[in-house]
Amino acid sequence: MSPIDTSVLSNSFKLIIQPHNPEVKQCLHGLGFQNLPNIPQLLYLAVTDQQLIEVCLQIGQTVSDESQLLSRCFFTRSPLNSEGLLIEFLHAQPLSALTASIKYSWFFEVLINQTLFFKYQPVFNLSSGNVIAHECLARATGKNGAAFSGKQLVDAALSSRCVHEFDELARKTCLEAIANFNTEQTFFINVLPNAIIQNPQALAQNFQQVFDLGLRPQQIVFELTEVEALLDCPELSELVPWIREQGFGIAVDDLCGNVSFDHYFTGFYPDLIKLDRQLVHGCSQHALQQVLIKSFLHSAHELGILVLAEGLEDIADIEFCRELGVDFGQGYGLGMPELTLQEQPLNWSALDLPELLSGDPPAAQTTESRSWFNLSESGSWEPKLIAPWERLEK
Repeated sequence: MSPIDTSVLSNSFKLIIQPHNPEVKQCLHGLGFQNLPNIPQLLYLAVTDQQLIEVCLQIGQTVSDESQLLSRCFFTRSPLNSEGLLIEFLHAQPLSALTASIKYSWFFEVLINQTLFFKYQPVFNLSSGNVIAHECLARATGKNGAAFSGKQLVDAALSSRCVHEFDELARKTCLEAIANFNTEQTFFINVLPNAIIQNPQALAQNFQQVFDLGLRPQQIVFELTEVEALLDCPELSELVPWIREQGFGIAVDDLCGNVSFDHYFTGFYPDLIKLDRQLVHGCSQHALQQVLIKSFLHSAHELGILVLAEGLEDIADIEFCRELGVDFGQGYGLGMPELTLQEQPLNWSALDLPELLSGDPPAAQTTESRSWFNLSESGSWEPKLIAPWERLEK
């Protein structure tokens, strides 16, 4: 290899990386990085702005997330033989911070330009077929008409460590959108628990926003996602009663068979649980899923908690959940997310389901007095404020 002409690189913009292990070093060599002349533990590459984007994307594809987190990097214009490089290295950041900032640059633009919008998926009462609520599903637009899904947004928020910023912007934007409908309908709003635990004041601002917009707390159900990681978090157990005291509902998302019911609700008791689509999809065909759903349904109703089945796409699954007594249903087989609100009740004949009997609903759905809310004729919820400890005594 020919000697490096350090004078040529003296004023150039250079990315310097301390690789986590020999495998990362080999990957970086393959991308054109070279050893620093006087500090071979560090690698460098002279880059322009456009080259930096391409290099970061390549690093993201070839170096594992863990190795990116453990490797360090910094930028410099100092000569490669400068003694000051070691001092600059003291300010090095994880390589993952750099690659995430490039990979998710579209996400930062969404936050800055506030280009979030929402689609609304109807939630149906499986007994009556009426629409009783809508879940607000975040979407975003980017440059050149690019569209981003809710999963892409959440993944970007988590990876770029902007969960709080995203969650707060989403709630604020969502409430403004709901107010524009000028309706008494009920809405499920997704909330990342870690975000409100770290900054409960932001949630208090949302409470005030609800009143300022002319909405009623009883129209809003905060849907907690990714709760499993926070089951032992005492702050969450304190936050849930506080939210309920303001008149808002609480739902827990993505309840699946890998967590026992009692473990899930030792610290707090939601008003509604949502069975994860992995548990619901194909439930009409698989005995194990049926046993788990029946167990969850029985335990929930014993505690006065309502149950919603997510991911209902297949007619047989819809019929199974309906006959079993699952309270509510949601999924592509019932209604797609739309920019407008769906208010038409289910057409059972169009779904090729048996006609709804004119008699009593399934047994599991006859005890609405245990519920936190009652369903009115208009489909909106009117609160019955029952504290968690009072509910257990019923």
